[in-house]
Amino acid sequence: MKKLVLILVSIAFSFQSSIAQNTPKVHTKGAMKDMGTTYPLEIWLDTLPDKSNSFAMGPYDKMKGEITVFDGKPFFATAFVKDKGVVSQSWDIRSPFFVYSNVKDWEEFYLDGPINSTQEIQEKVAALAISKGYDLKEPFAFRIAGKFNQITAHIVTPRSPEIEGYRPDVKSQKFFLENNNGELLGFYSEQHQGIFTGSNSFVHIHFLKNDQTFMGHLDEITTGTHSYKLYLPKKHALVKTVMQVNDTDFSKGRLGNIQNIDLDDLVKFHGHLCDGLVVGHLALQRAMQELYPDGIVDRTNTRIVSKASPCLTDAAIYITGGRYQFNTFYISNNMDALFTVQRMDTQKAVAVQMKKGLKPMEIDQLGALAVKGELSACDLDILKGMEDNFTQLLLSTDPKDNFTLSEITDFIWSPVLKNDYIKTDILNKNKTKCQ
Repeated sequence: MKKLVLILVSIAFSFQSSIAQNTPKVHTKGAMKDMGTTYPLEIWLDTLPDKSNSFAMGPYDKMKGEITVFDGKPFFATAFVKDKGVVSQSWDIRSPFFVYSNVKDWEEFYLDGPINSTQEIQEKVAALAISKGYDLKEPFAFRIAGKFNQITAHIVTPRSPEIEGYRPDVKSQKFFLENNNGELLGFYSEQHQGIFTGSNSFVHIHFLKNDQTFMGHLDEITTGTHSYKLYLPKKHALVKTVMQVNDTDFSKGRLGNIQNIDLDDLVKFHGHLCDGLVVGHLALQRAMQELYPDGIVDRTNTRIVSKASPCLTDAAIYITGGRYQFNTFYISNNMDALFTVQRMDTQKAVAVQMKKGLKPMEIDQLGALAVKGELSACDLDILKGMEDNFTQLLLSTDPKDNFTLSEITDFIWSPVLKNDYIKTDILNKNKTKCQ
């Protein structure tokens, strides 16, 4: 078993590298390594083409302070007087090197302390990002919010007497803060050392107090055992998952209530996002395109046979409107296909299958052990990571490459009542967390 898990961990890490990131692009201007003793100003912030939902950082002007743009609000901090930091807001400022990204939607996760260095932040962010299917070869922004026991941060100061705020022999002013609520804004990249991260780091992090009275570059941190919210940019599927459906307009109504349903809607119905649910959604999307070439699925005119998986059956019921009690849905494992779907007015029926070899066999191997209750808490996490990676693969590749359709010319509707299938997605609901 131990050998199998080690193999699966290796597969999970190599598999995720083939997945498209699909997160907001990170842009850069100038480079930390190119500044030398001069500070050519590479960007005026008011020239940014899109300031909405922008997150950014860099030095202020010719090393006069720090800039942090937080959700479209441009903060800049100076320390012209000893031990005094001043935070202001303006787009009419400039920077010698700058990193920025427009992030409208974030995924929220939880991160437990203790965290005692920026290196630990880097490691924890990377580990969580990998587990959630992010590609670490692509840069991304991140945020950590909560109460921090101790923060040491600096604000750079001018290095030349000609620059406002210059103090001899002072290149930055350090500040020590205790028990402050705020947010860390960071950028992670394994490709930009010397551009916007230091030569020995993959992260550049700024701290902003909740009351906006202090902002600076994070140097040191101590958190204790607090729990924090960690935000990563929401990944967007390359595949369009929306479908248009036609229903009646009230309990005794007429056909014509046309609306859009999406994968997010199915997730709320099912309870969670998983690879099986995505398989079901995309497979049925292919089938519906064949049965309803005009693009509008008539859920009053469709019936379906599904395999017994909890994920597949929920997708079948939600997307087609089929129900057993109305003779438009039943379950059968006596077919090779995931689903057989029939349009009742034309009697046309199609079977939809996933291409062989697409899903890593190790997922099913571990899944079978999980059904038997033979996976430890940590092995369950490994399985979830592999399923998440497979989900991202499905959502970043053309469904026509992943699912095949075949028309069934002699299809016979033969509903079978059976209620002893195992609901496999709740068998481990009381398992303890991985320590």
